[in-house]
Order: sequence, then structure tokens, then C-alpha cells
Amino acid sequence: MFSIGALLTTALAATVAFAKPNPASAPVSPRVLVFTKTEGFRHDSIPTAIEQLRKYGPDYNILFDFSEDATLFSDANMTKYDGVLFVSTSENILDGDQQGVFTKWLQSGGVYSGVHLACGTLQNMTAYKAAVGALFDYHPEQQVATFSPLTKDHPATADMPDQWSYSEEVYFFQSDPREMGATVLVTVDKSKLNNPNDSPDQPDIAGTPHPIAWYIEEPQYNYTLQGAPKHGRSFFTSLGHTNEVWQTDTFMYHVFGGLTWALDGASTRAYQVGIIGNDTTPPPPPPPQPENATSSSSDGTSKADVTKSSASPSFGSAGLLAATFALGAALLL
Repeated sequence: MFSIGALLTTALAATVAFAKPNPASAPVSPRVLVFTKTEGFRHDSIPTAIEQLRKYGPDYNILFDFSEDATLFSDANMTKYDGVLFVSTSENILDGDQQGVFTKWLQSGGVYSGVHLACGTLQNMTAYKAAVGALFDYHPEQQVATFSPLTKDHPATADMPDQWSYSEEVYFFQSDPREMGATVLVTVDKSKLNNPNDSPDQPDIAGTPHPIAWYIEEPQYNYTLQGAPKHGRSFFTSLGHTNEVWQTDTFMYHVFGGLTWALDGASTRAYQVGIIGNDTTPPPPPPPQPENATSSSSDGTSKADVTKSSASPSFGSAGLLAATFALGAALLL
């Protein structure tokens, strides 16, 4: 007969096994600016992306601010962010001064992550190319494609199937991200794509196997500003075109796995180092608010410009824990 302790230990282990989130390991919740401004094509999946990031963020111990206000890229404002997450941004979304601030922030240890068309923005900004790894060239028509992780030993691919097939825009790039120091995580067999623009007789300028998602341990920003311990890591995935994929756990684990890995490079104040980032423990989360509720930022940004989320790290919901103890009690009867 099992003891109560053995039953509860076994049940709790089962609960933790179902808890996929791998929270950022910072002593203080990292603060990340999710930027979704577009000056060209705009994906209709952006609202779904915001909704899903807000939903999953607390389980990963990450504070998100959501905005499309380029004036946030000021020296006074950017110092509070550990990371940025560009989601399907397009074209030239920052002016020259704002690009200068962004460059300095990256050189100060700021952590970059990008999703989908984030590679199709700021193509004239040298530091941005170093952060993202490769810039968008084109994509064939949306179609069912099969994506394959090259490793399962990275948080961004740990929960991805060996062969993941679904309808997506498969991006082609202007260069090989490996030339910028990237390690490719996810690939696609481009020979199986319906792509009239691609010739099998020509080498893939993006490298072989064709890159889909990657990370960069040390982005090539030329130098690090005084006081910064090192460059922040970066992560990019070209997946994320449709609303449907944003609504899957597989994709969200992929995005959050890459983002938390990048933050955990420990180059910012949330990790008690560096010259930028969040170093203030947030207050307890407020009572639930209606969807799309907004709040003003400390620098005076209007309520419509920044939407904030709270973070409360959890390795399993209270409901799961309650079910665990209920299971243990039931097995004893």
C-alpha cells in the first residue's frame, strides 16, 4: 500500500511534468516591450499574438508592455526594458533618432527577439540586422510545409514535433543568418515547396539546410557600451503568419522558449547585472480587468499607447495542484 507521502509525491511529479513553461530565471521579472508597429503589410494575426502573449506571459515570469508608439524608443524610456519582442513589424518603423536609441540599447545588453515579419523591418539599420540575423527577401504562396527542429536541446524546440506540418508562409532571406553568428534551430525542406521563384540548380543564399528559426549567442554590434557586461542574446523565428498557429501550445512554447533563453543570457538588471532593464519588484497583480484594458506608463505615455501585463511565475495552476491532492485522497479511499 502506498503511503500518503508517496501518493502525493507521485501525483505532484505528474503535475509538474505537464507544466511546460520554463520561466525566466531572473530574480526580478524581466520587462519586455512587445512592438507591433507596421508601415507596410499588416498581419491580421497581430491582435491574436498580443492576446496569446498576454495569456502565457505570467507563467514565464515576464512582464510585457504592448505598443506601436515609436516615441517609446527614447533614452529615458528604453532603460527600463530588459528585452524587446518585435512581432510582424514591417518597413521603416523608427526614424533616425529612434534607431540611434535602439542601437545604443542593443549595445547596452538589450535582448532582442523577433517573430515572422520582424525580419522585414528596419532593413537600413546595421545593428538591427545584427540582432535579427537575416533580412526578409520573399515568400512563396502560403502552403502546408513540414518544419523540422535540428535539436531538442534548446528551450525553443524542446516541445516541437520532429516533423511539424501546417499551413504557413515560408520565408526566404537575403543572406545566411549563420554569417551573423546564428545557430539554426528549425529548418524546412525547400525542395518540397511549391516555389516558382526557387531554382534547384542555384545554391540557397540563406544556407543549407534552409533556416526557419535561430538564435545568436553574441550578436555583432561592434562594441559594448561602458558598464554593460556583454551583448544580449537574440532569437528569431520566421513562423507565426496565421491566427491558428498563434493559438497552439506548440508555437507558444517555441516563442517563449526562445525569448526566455535570450533573456537568461543575464545581460540586464533583472538579472542583477548591467545598465538597462527592470530592477523593481512589481506589486501584486491588480484585480482582473476587461480584455484590452490599458494603463499609462511612468514616462507619461498616454493610456492608449502602452498596454501592460503582470507576471506571476507559476509552475502549475492552482487547479492542477488541487486536482493533484484530490487524486491522492481518492486513491487512499
